[in-house]
Amino acid sequence: MAGCFLAGCKPQENAPRQSVPVVSVSVPQKLTFDSSITVTGTLSASEQVQIAARVAATLQSVNFKDGDLVQAGQVLFTLDPAALQAQLNSDQATLINAQRETDRDQALYPSRVISLSTLQDAQTARDQALAQRDIAQINLGYTRITAPFTGRIGRRTVDVGNLVGTSGNTVLATLNKIDPLYVTFSLNQSDATRFGIIAARSDAVAHQPLDITIPGLSEPLHTAIDFVDNQLDSASGNITLRATLHQPPVNLLPGMFVQVTLHAAAPVSQLQLPATAVQGDSIFPVAADGTVSRLSVKTAPGSGEHVILLSAIDNTQRVLTFARPDLLGRKVNVSNEAQSQHD
Repeated sequence: MAGCFLAGCKPQENAPRQSVPVVSVSVPQKLTFDSSITVTGTLSASEQVQIAARVAATLQSVNFKDGDLVQAGQVLFTLDPAALQAQLNSDQATLINAQRETDRDQALYPSRVISLSTLQDAQTARDQALAQRDIAQINLGYTRITAPFTGRIGRRTVDVGNLVGTSGNTVLATLNKIDPLYVTFSLNQSDATRFGIIAARSDAVAHQPLDITIPGLSEPLHTAIDFVDNQLDSASGNITLRATLHQPPVNLLPGMFVQVTLHAAAPVSQLQLPATAVQGDSIFPVAADGTVSRLSVKTAPGSGEHVILLSAIDNTQRVLTFARPDLLGRKVNVSNEAQSQHD
């Protein structure tokens, strides 16, 4: 001990020091995108219905030409009503007889000539007959098949004289409502993010302007987004959007492809970081004194090996290029080469 005291040795200086890690850092890179993007969309009918025979009968007439524009309420097909009219007549006669029996029993019951159960049975039979008569009336009405809305009808699938409706509903034609028409298109997650669609959802983008370019038309049609789907397609990673064309040109039909140009109010700017800087929902900022901290962020896929930052952060913030949770709270040395490379 005396020798050590005389030599002035300090035991703590002989203990190994913990080395300070050398790390590379990145700062968020600001990217400015074009204020518009063009994708392919598809036209579809705003309403579509399969015109079907709901009762079994012979097709008696077809009252349109294939491809006609038909009006709401217009009679499209008629079925032979003879058998259904006869059924209605029979059910009406049964109802009259059941009502007569009920009236007789109601007159007899107060004097207890008949029992209450007999009267109730008569009333039940009358109610059943009434229901059968009503069903027969409904079925007879099905022999006149009308258009539920104004639209363009396709070709008929059954000719006059054929028996229809024998095995379920026989589809006779398809009717499309073509005013308005829908324009359906999709954006990948990256584009939907930079145009603010995923973050804002449908209420905020309901009036985001669109141009619809159609082959053969010299000028684009103008409309706006009116629907944003509630999830991304798990297979493609795309989100579906829709716009509406009111009073479209008559040469537009469901199934046609169009070019959809989505406009932003101004050029879109976003920040991105290397994907390696993110672990889960965390990045690891490096303070001026070299201390590493953790910051929660929301991200979306970006270009190449980068991610887009949806959360607002300081674009001068230094962040570990390679996420290191084990360095949380520790001091690090930033290599000048790495810093200059990513700044």
